[in-house]
Amino acid sequence: MISYRAQVATAFEALAEGLAPFIDSRMSAAFPSDDWILMAASKLGKRRDVLVSLSDPHFQLEVLNRWWGPVFSVDLDDEMRGTITALRTARNHWAHPDEDNPFDLEYAQKVHHDAEELLRAIHSSQADRIVELTEQLRWDSVREQAREQGMTQSDALMEQLTAMQKQYDELQSQLENARDVAQSATGRQRAVARQLAELQSQYAAVSGLRDEYLALQRQLEEERSEREAALDDTTSVRDQLTRAERVLLELHNEAATLQEQLAGTRQQLHDVDPVVTDAGRRWLWLVTALLLCLGLLIAVAAYIPAR
Repeated sequence: MISYRAQVATAFEALAEGLAPFIDSRMSAAFPSDDWILMAASKLGKRRDVLVSLSDPHFQLEVLNRWWGPVFSVDLDDEMRGTITALRTARNHWAHPDEDNPFDLEYAQKVHHDAEELLRAIHSSQADRIVELTEQLRWDSVREQAREQGMTQSDALMEQLTAMQKQYDELQSQLENARDVAQSATGRQRAVARQLAELQSQYAAVSGLRDEYLALQRQLEEERSEREAALDDTTSVRDQLTRAERVLLELHNEAATLQEQLAGTRQQLHDVDPVVTDAGRRWLWLVTALLLCLGLLIAVAAYIPAR
């Protein structure tokens, strides 16, 4: 199996460069009277003879996780904590490789995606660097696949495009199933809340797949230019480009539709009658009980003679 540990290491370097100023500014503000790096190293159980560096992605991710609530949750959404956990796990797998956690193309792409997502969340320009590394990863995988299987790079690209088309078809099926589940859920708010969660995951999946198609389309265009320069037949590449453009348009339309549905579903969740929910029913019961108690107190007070 082809390993992409070297590419993942480069992605972690870019991640560390983007995280360093963000973590330093937030931790310095939270612990102004301490050398926060030494304090954090001690809290994390680091040995005194082990050099701790702010540029170490492992240390950075540990700090983000350990001081999430008091320091970083102010700037980052709760969903980002799951991304941080995934990156911590990947960093451990990178540092301690084993056969059960190979850095194949899919895993390497996920690490790049998670790194970009975290850097986007802190508004770091290093996110663009991760995009470049992701495209380079795709090219590396094409070259490795072509070399391993004795095929041309064009054929390797087309195989990847075919695999992505399969993912797209599976995603379309999942979208339909998710909508059916949301419509059949019992209870208005539960249905709306479930639909919101499903739409959010669907939009993320569609956006991610669209980005992959864009990257692959650029690579196909470069490959076509190279083959035209060599006077080779480019019919198959042109056909794949046409197909990629059609799928990109479908993905764009799907993403736009999902965005509209997300906005509408959030509004439904905001407008839902609180009495329909369990919390709403408990709230109504409590208000009713308080009104009854108040009525009893007024009635009792009416029989007490004025002093």
